[in-house]
Amino acid sequence: MNPIAFDLTLPAQIISFLILVWVLAKFAWKPLMGMMEKRRLFIQENLAQAEAERQEAERIRQEYQEEMRNARQEAQAVIEKATKTSEQRAAEIVDEARRETEKLKKSALAEIEREREKAVAEVKAQVADLSIAVAEKLLRAKLDLSGQAELVDQFIQEIGDSRPC
Repeated sequence: MNPIAFDLTLPAQIISFLILVWVLAKFAWKPLMGMMEKRRLFIQENLAQAEAERQEAERIRQEYQEEMRNARQEAQAVIEKATKTSEQRAAEIVDEARRETEKLKKSALAEIEREREKAVAEVKAQVADLSIAVAEKLLRAKLDLSGQAELVDQFIQEIGDSRPC
């Protein structure tokens, strides 16, 4: 075992390795690099597509949020309009009821007044009829001949007093 001894196995291994590298470089390196480049391009395209899809999804999400915001605003506007309309209608109904009540009240008061006047007229007629009946009874009871003479004298006297001199 001589440390300086030269063995042919080492140069054979070096030559074998260099031939292997040359064969790999000549026949396998380009297809391997082409396949690696295709893989890199495929991955790059997938990443670009994924980014584009992410951006599209973000755009759709923003559109959806905007549509939801618009829908909420429209719904709020419809609710406010309906509330305002219902309040106006309620006020109109109250005013109409108030006017109708006033009309009914005036009509009732007019009817009461007519009925009162009718009742007063009836009472007057009854009083007149009763007065005539009472006067007739009194006159019949007192009208005998002497009573008649007194009445005639009294009547003449009252006419004479009422005449201007």
